[in-house]
Amino acid sequence: MMKDLIVMRDKGFTLIELLAALAVMALVAALLWPRVASLSRWKLESAARSLAGDLRLVRQEAITTGKASKVEIFIYPNRYRVRLSGEDRWVDLPEGVFFDGVTFGGNPPYVHFNMLGHPSSGGTIILKSYGGEKRYVILTPVTGRVRVSRNPPGHWQSESGAALQHFLVAEFQAPP
Repeated sequence: MMKDLIVMRDKGFTLIELLAALAVMALVAALLWPRVASLSRWKLESAARSLAGDLRLVRQEAITTGKASKVEIFIYPNRYRVRLSGEDRWVDLPEGVFFDGVTFGGNPPYVHFNMLGHPSSGGTIILKSYGGEKRYVILTPVTGRVRVSRNPPGHWQSESGAALQHFLVAEFQAPP
């Protein structure tokens, strides 16, 4: 009788064992969830800093070579092209990050730097993650200073700036 009971017990798990395993898995998931959620924030931050670095590189290339260089933004394929004097390089945004708006003119939107490092215009490129967070890559007119911010440029805080921001978000919404 005892031998039959032991053999039968080896065929499966008790309800308590299953609940204990489920509780351990829930605890591990609860501990790892904030790290997984921050991954999209990390991708967004990385993409914004990479774009800002490429804008600085293009500016420096224009100053060094004395030839105009530019960056072109392609909204819907979520990529941009760095056009230097000797090469063209395509950069794809990471999965989960997309362009949410661009204030540069042109089709496609672009900014070029002259041999003095002055941009063709100032503007902002808005990157957004699927989580809804945004990063603003801001190019200052005349000086060509590039910075990354969690907040929109200061002039957008006015009423007309808020309308501009709303237009950009509606105009350049990523496709589903």
